[in-house]
Amino acid sequence: MRKIRIFLYLHSLCAALTLAALHLNAQQATLSFQATNGQSTFHIGERIPLKLTFSSPNDTDYLIAPLVRGRGDEFDCNRFEVVSPAAGWSDPLEMYFRQDLIRTGHGWSWPPLQKSKPVEASLDLNEWIRFDQPGDYTIKVTSFCVSKIQGAVHYSLSKTITLKIVPATPEWQNEKIKSIQSNLDLLDQPAPQAQPGESSQSQWERQGELFESARADLKYLATPAAIDEMTYRLRDEKYNFADQCSMGLMGLPPTMREIAIASMNKRIEQPDFPITQWFFSTLSFLHVAPGSEKESIRKQREAINPVIWSAIFSDVTKKEPAARAQTVQTLLGYGRNISTPEVKQRMASLLKLSFLDLDSRSQTDDLRNEWDRLRSSEFLPILQTLARLPVQSDSDLEVWVYDRQQLKGLALKRWYELDPEGAHREIVAQIGSATPSLAAQTIGFLPEEQFPQFEPLWAQALLDTTSQLRERALGSLLVRFGTGAMTSLMIAKLGEKSNYPCDAHIVALAYLVRFDPNLARQRLRQEFPGECSGQLLRLISELTTSPVLNDQAVENLNSTEPETVRDALQYLTSYGRKEDEGPLWRRYLEWTAAYEGKENLLDHRGNDWDKTFDNSIIGEELGSALIRGQGWFADPKLIGRVLKECVGESMCKQLKNDADGAVAPYQLHFPDLAMPSVGIAADSIGVAQYGTRSLKLFEAKITQFPPGSKFVLGRWYRPSNSDERTLEAEVRTILEKHGMFLEISQD
Repeated sequence: MRKIRIFLYLHSLCAALTLAALHLNAQQATLSFQATNGQSTFHIGERIPLKLTFSSPNDTDYLIAPLVRGRGDEFDCNRFEVVSPAAGWSDPLEMYFRQDLIRTGHGWSWPPLQKSKPVEASLDLNEWIRFDQPGDYTIKVTSFCVSKIQGAVHYSLSKTITLKIVPATPEWQNEKIKSIQSNLDLLDQPAPQAQPGESSQSQWERQGELFESARADLKYLATPAAIDEMTYRLRDEKYNFADQCSMGLMGLPPTMREIAIASMNKRIEQPDFPITQWFFSTLSFLHVAPGSEKESIRKQREAINPVIWSAIFSDVTKKEPAARAQTVQTLLGYGRNISTPEVKQRMASLLKLSFLDLDSRSQTDDLRNEWDRLRSSEFLPILQTLARLPVQSDSDLEVWVYDRQQLKGLALKRWYELDPEGAHREIVAQIGSATPSLAAQTIGFLPEEQFPQFEPLWAQALLDTTSQLRERALGSLLVRFGTGAMTSLMIAKLGEKSNYPCDAHIVALAYLVRFDPNLARQRLRQEFPGECSGQLLRLISELTTSPVLNDQAVENLNSTEPETVRDALQYLTSYGRKEDEGPLWRRYLEWTAAYEGKENLLDHRGNDWDKTFDNSIIGEELGSALIRGQGWFADPKLIGRVLKECVGESMCKQLKNDADGAVAPYQLHFPDLAMPSVGIAADSIGVAQYGTRSLKLFEAKITQFPPGSKFVLGRWYRPSNSDERTLEAEVRTILEKHGMFLEISQD
C-alpha cells in the first residue's frame, strides 16, 4: 500500500510539474518559422524566402527589435545554422563579415511586443546559408530579436524546419533568368495594365513586388547569365541595385568567381559602362582567396587594388562622357596613394573635363575635397556655370547637405578665391532683388558688409511671402546684410498669422536681436511659453547672437517646459558669458536637490520613460553646461563640485566623460572639412571638453586656459587639403599669440 501511495504521489507531482511548465511556456514570447507560402522544396540557387513571426502572451513583458531585416543590418538579430547534414552547404558571406565593417545605428528604442499584434519578418535564408549539394537539410534559427522589458534582458528563441534541396536543371535556370530579367526594369516602365477592380495604387504595389522579387532572385541564382546581369547592374545605384548585386557576387561559390571577374573585366573596357565604387570594391573582394582571415583579406585587397586601378585608368579616356565622369570619381576615391606627377596631372585634366557631366552630389564633394587639383583660372567658367544655377522652385533655397544652395555656395566660394571682385559682383546680382537666389548661410565666407539698397526689398518680400523656405532665405539676408532700418516691418511680421509662425518669428526676432536689443528683450519674453519656444534660442543663434539672448536663456532655466530649459542650456553651452555661470550653478543645485534619493527614476527605464525623459535628462545637461560652457573655464574645483552633486549612475558617468577631456595637454579637434555639414561652421574647433563655434570663440576660450598651456592634435590628424592646412595655420597663430603651443601627439 505504501508503494502505491508513493507512486500516486510521484504521478501527481509529475502531472503538476507538467502543467506548471505548460503554464510557464504559455507566458513566454514565441517564434514561429516557415518558408513563405509553405514551400519546402527548392532548387540549388533558388531564393528561399522565410517568414518569422514573433508573438507575446501579453502587452507588458516583452520588447521587439524595431526593424527585423536582413543580415548585417542595424538590427541583425537572427542566426541560422544547418543542424544536419554537416556537408553540402556553406555560409556565402562568412569571409565578407570577417572584415572590419563599419556598423551604424539610430539608437532607436524597442517598442513593446503586443499580444494582439504579432510581428512578422520576411528574410531570405540564402543570406546565411548557400546550398551547394542536393539533399534534405534541417535548419535552425536562433533569434535574439525579443527582450524582456524588465531590465531589457535579451534571450533567445529557437525553431527548426526541414527543407529539400534538388538539383537546378539547365531548363529551370534558363526559365528563371528570363523571368528575372523581364521584371528588373519594371520601376522605369509605365504603370501596368490594371486587373479588374484594381486601383492604381495596387498596380504600382504589384509592380514593385515583382521588381523586388526579381532583384532578390538574381542575387542567388549563380549562373553565368545571372552573374553577367549582376555585373551590368553594378553601374546603377538607384533602387539599391549596386549594393544588392555586389553582395550577390561576393557570395558566389568559389567555382564561379573567375566567371564574375571575367565579366567585370569586360565591363571595364565598355565605353558606356561607368565604373562605380561598388564595382571596384566588389572586383577587389573577388580576388581574395576563399577562406582567408581578416588580416589576409586586407593584405590581398591592398595588393590587388593598384592593379585594378591601373586597368581602369588605362581605359578611362575611351569612355563616353557620362561614364567617364563617374569612372573618374571612382579613380579619385581609390587612387589616393597613386601620386606620380604624370598621373596627378592627367587626373586633374580628366576631372576638369568631366566635371559638368557629374551629378550634383559628386560636384559638391569634389569642390570640397579636390580643390587643390581643380584650382586654376581655366576652371573659372565651370565655377561660374555652377554658381549661376537657377532657383527653379523654393526647395532650391533649402540650406542643406547636397542641396542646390550648398553647390552654388561652394562654387561661389571657390570663384571668390580665384577672382574676388567677379564673385562679389555675381553674389550682389543674385541677392539684390525681392526674389534672391541665395541664402546668407550660403555665402558666409563674405566679409562683413551691409546692403541698405536691398533691405527694403527683402523686408517687404518677407512680409508678403507665404513660403517657409523663402522666409528663411529673406530673413537670413536681412540679419546678415541689413542695417536695422526695417524694424517696423519685422514687428509687423511678428504680428501676422502664418502657416509657419515659428520660421517667421525666428527671422524677425533675430533681426531685432541684432539691431534693436531693447525691443528684442521685450518681444522675446512674449514668446515664452509658446508653440515656438522649444528651440527658439538655438535657431535664432544660427543667424545672430547677443547678450539679450543670454539674458533670456538664464531666465528660461527656470521654465516649467523641459524643451525650453534644454534650449537655454544648448545656447549657454555654446555662447555663455562668465556671468551666466552663477545662475546655471544655482539651477543645477535646485535640480539635484529635487532628485536626491530618486536615482532609480534616472537609471532604470520604466513604462513612463518616454514621458519623464526630458525632465530627467535636464540634470545631466545642466551639469554638462557647467563643465563645457563657453564663457568660463571649468577648473578642477568646478568639475569636482559638479561631480559631487550628480545623481544616479547614468548621469554621473556622462558628466565624468565630459570632464575627462579637461586634462593637460589639451586635445584639439578640427572639423572634417571633407565631410558635408550644415550648421557646423568650417572653423569650429573642439578644444579639451569644449566645442567652440568659430575661430573668434576659440580665441576667447583659449584665453581662459592657464598661461603656457600645451595643446595637441591626435597622431591620426593629417591635413588632406589646403582648407585644412589653412585652418591649422590660423589656430597655430592664435595659440602663439597667447603664448601657447600646439603639437602632434605621438601616442
